[in-house]
Amino acid sequence: MSSNGPPPCCPAGAEPMMIVRDYVPRGEMVMLGNMPVYVASPPSPSTRGVVMFTDMFGVHTGRHKQLCDRLAEEGLLVACPDFFVENPYFVNAPAYGCTVCCMASLIFKLVTGKLDKNTLTHTWDASLREKVVGTLLPWMKEKGAKEFASIGFCWGAYGAMKCAALQEFRCSAVFHPSVDGFCKSAGEDDLQICRELKCPTLVVATKQEKPAWLPGGPAQAACEEAVPGKVTFRFEALNHGYMVRAEVDKDATALAALNRGVQEILDLVNANLS
Repeated sequence: MSSNGPPPCCPAGAEPMMIVRDYVPRGEMVMLGNMPVYVASPPSPSTRGVVMFTDMFGVHTGRHKQLCDRLAEEGLLVACPDFFVENPYFVNAPAYGCTVCCMASLIFKLVTGKLDKNTLTHTWDASLREKVVGTLLPWMKEKGAKEFASIGFCWGAYGAMKCAALQEFRCSAVFHPSVDGFCKSAGEDDLQICRELKCPTLVVATKQEKPAWLPGGPAQAACEEAVPGKVTFRFEALNHGYMVRAEVDKDATALAALNRGVQEILDLVNANLS
């Protein structure tokens, strides 16, 4: 966070997302079996839990921990697992932003097929279901959580929407979703994932998403088919990844979009989790 703090017109903490590299996480890393999980606990015990799915760079990068802490301030128990600890997409992921080397590595893995091989280890049936349903949710329930929301960014939209088909989850929010790209590598049908939703869902797409995942496209139609009247698709004219990677101290538009996204998550959770 900037050492200057928020402007005088804003209450304390009104702009908690200023500079990623200066942020000091307030939660803790815990080990659930072999899976590290970043946990942000609310000021007092809560029956409301949030499972956050990161982008493909992982929990230790970007704004993931900061977002967890922000939601915990509002009375939510938030858990953000390191799903990639055993088979990471990137060994040296950038702490924030995105480097030239990182993009070069991504392109290399796409060309050589290594990205697809990694992806097959991270599908719902291969590993995510067991990590979420078999390990994470029982632990969160022991901590008092009874109802859940799922949140996902980029790669994480896949896991968040898979959770939205489970009875424990009351709502789901995904930003700059890469569900179609992940499913293409995994041999799955992204629209079928939409058709399996069972709870209210928010999808925020950017100018870099495929047409099928923009508002009014096939993905929205498939979601509406599953939960009529409970789906919101919205467009944000920013680059893919802005919620967790935009350096908002340099971009007022991105800062406004980030704060808007956080408020949308809170509104959705408060409307659907008692």
